[in-house]
Amino acid sequence: MYHVSATGLTILIIYLISYAFCKTGIYTLQFHRKLWNTLLALVFIITAGAGIFLALQITYKWNIPQIKEFLKWHVETGIAMAFTGIFHFAWHLPYYFKKSANPELFEKIKEATKVLKQENYFNAGINLFIIGFVSSSAQFLLLREMLNISGGYELIAGIYLGIWLISSAAGSFLAGKSGTSDPGRLNLLFAITLLLTPAVLVLFSNLILVPGETPSVLKSLFFIIAVLSPFCIVSGFIFVKITNIALTQSGTKPGRSFASETTGGIIAGIIVSILIAGGTGTYKLYFLIALLYSAFVLLAFLIQSKAHKLIYKLTFAAVIVFIVATEPDVIFRQALMKGLNITENRDTPYGNLAIGEYNGERSIFYNQRLLFYTNDVIEREEDIHYAMLQHKNPQKVMLLSGSLLPHLHEILKYPVKELLFVERDPVLAQIQIPDSLKDKVSISNADAYSFIKKSDWTGDIIIMLIPPPSTLLLNRYYTQEFIQQIHNKLDKGGVFICSTGPGDNYLNDESLRLNSSVFNTLSSVFKNVVIVPGNKTYIAASDNELSLDFCALAEQKKIKNLYVNSDYLEDDIMERRSAEIMNQIDRSEKLNTSSFPLAYNYFQQYHLSRTAGEKIPVIILLTALFALPGIAAARKNITMYLSAAALAGFEIIALLTLQFTAGNMYQMTGLVLSGLMAGLAVGSARDYKLLQKISFRYRALVLAGFYLLTGLFYSYLAAVSVKFIAVSLIILLSFVPSFITGSIFRWLSSDSANEVSNVYTSDLTGSALGFMIVTVFAIPFLGIASTVIFLGILVFAGFLFGAITNKQ
Repeated sequence: MYHVSATGLTILIIYLISYAFCKTGIYTLQFHRKLWNTLLALVFIITAGAGIFLALQITYKWNIPQIKEFLKWHVETGIAMAFTGIFHFAWHLPYYFKKSANPELFEKIKEATKVLKQENYFNAGINLFIIGFVSSSAQFLLLREMLNISGGYELIAGIYLGIWLISSAAGSFLAGKSGTSDPGRLNLLFAITLLLTPAVLVLFSNLILVPGETPSVLKSLFFIIAVLSPFCIVSGFIFVKITNIALTQSGTKPGRSFASETTGGIIAGIIVSILIAGGTGTYKLYFLIALLYSAFVLLAFLIQSKAHKLIYKLTFAAVIVFIVATEPDVIFRQALMKGLNITENRDTPYGNLAIGEYNGERSIFYNQRLLFYTNDVIEREEDIHYAMLQHKNPQKVMLLSGSLLPHLHEILKYPVKELLFVERDPVLAQIQIPDSLKDKVSISNADAYSFIKKSDWTGDIIIMLIPPPSTLLLNRYYTQEFIQQIHNKLDKGGVFICSTGPGDNYLNDESLRLNSSVFNTLSSVFKNVVIVPGNKTYIAASDNELSLDFCALAEQKKIKNLYVNSDYLEDDIMERRSAEIMNQIDRSEKLNTSSFPLAYNYFQQYHLSRTAGEKIPVIILLTALFALPGIAAARKNITMYLSAAALAGFEIIALLTLQFTAGNMYQMTGLVLSGLMAGLAVGSARDYKLLQKISFRYRALVLAGFYLLTGLFYSYLAAVSVKFIAVSLIILLSFVPSFITGSIFRWLSSDSANEVSNVYTSDLTGSALGFMIVTVFAIPFLGIASTVIFLGILVFAGFLFGAITNKQ
């Protein structure tokens, strides 16, 4: 299927955004034309090249397995070329008809913003603080929503943060080339893009993605670029412009402006975390912030009459009260999940819970993925009985996460005396179980990793329904350290079961590496491990012998099932399928550990392999987006570029370390991020006497030394068992490098308005590179401790090529 309407609509929206940027002065008409002429040339080259290749293949009968992919790209880029050509033709209509161009779209706005001279009342510091607050709030809320939509794994999070920073860097770069300096006009454009972004998110979600499915990396990449780019470009643009206004009008140092904006971001992180923890919906909170900012822009820059101001205040107050009293999140969730009648939507500190009906059947979605539906017989029976049938007399059972209600009925088919359900999200745990069954189960709202580590519970069966190791967070539950803790909780003859993903009939190389690593990790702890092929790929482990004769065991124990019985399954086929997979397991594959999260790495490779034709385009696009901007960075800003990359990577490591030492603590995550941003704000705010004694080159050297020492002593930090001490150390260790990096930003931006754009661009592009290189490459291949040392080497490289080369 080819996406004619989706591609055409996407090109149209991008063109309109580009045209708006042109007319508002973010870039010139000449640049706008260059951009679209380049795009036209690019899609022409791809279309023509693929067409010639297809013609040669047909003529000479070449046997090329990927020929369908070439055909797909030939047609898709051809559609894009057709629509781009239409816009190109439209530009030149005046040439044929000799008519003057249409008047500028934003002329009225331009005139309105000139009613008063802005320097009479404009406060750049307050404006930057508000911009930082609004931008960071939008970043947190959109990240939460887009991770829910796109799958939530680190690669997507890295792409999101990278696109955010790269787009902001593009805006700051354009700001250095633009002559626009009207703060009212800039703030108005920022407010417009802020209000329109949720609508763009819903539009492109329906155009590009399929509700309930985890999209491919390429689709996620296009989706994130389309949604974030307009807002982030304006965000980077307005920061540099307001900073330059502050410098030229009042002599405010760029570092101090950066500190004001960062302080707004810190406050935003704290407030958003508190309100989300209190159950405020994502879209409700987003629109409340957007409306308050829009009211500020109109009242501060555009509306001068006291009577008109009163009218607008009352209007905004009424709209805000309406949003607070209603549930806009249900409306947006319904728009994102077409075909499903959403009856309830709840946002919790841990995710989004949506309840809906499809053809009269009740379904529960968690983070926009189907958790369970009423008649999900196959999965619920396999999840429970492949473990429970292995034990002679299961009396104490632990269920780690997943859906409780459908599995509870299966567990109660056995003589179970004690059932413990561990689920970190209390809303998800309580909503699944009716009052009549609450006396049958004990619920612990704790992070499973911390609970297993500290609880004194012991029992017969542990069934882990936590998703496969698609993220570094989920990978914790498949590490040797966690499996050893699981083993310690099981009584003699106890059984543990987990799943590594869907039960594919054919396991490719990436899937085999994933299953081999998890299988070997379990085998290093348990005496017997067996793979159970079903609707999912299950791996069962015990110190006792394990059986695959589930049909015989069900009959022997008189367990009446609808699916796991001899009517649908055959034991000999189950044993044969298991043996086929077991024979392919690579027993030499390395174990999955906290320091070397191999299962996470292999799962990412497996996810990419499911859309093999997109692998090369993804690599090319990611390289172009995150690596190439570093080449364009000025040599004197290389230190800023690599220091920002190291700090972004260290941020990922700090959050990951928090999960290992203190558990999945979302409130503490906000504190760690606030500590890091506070370091940036304090470091860039002013020249401290102590720092004045340390030259720029030695600051970079001190920063490199900090990362090297932290990497060498990382094992001691990871071993800290006291939660308060662990969190305090992580916050302190996050503050130190961010403080030094902030001081480097202040030094490089100095007093020149022209330098602000270049330094800020290097800062953002470097951070984008750091997020990607650490999450995708460094941690999986080097391990965490070596990655921290690698960050020190990055900063040292910046010291050599930046500070020393330029004799700063």
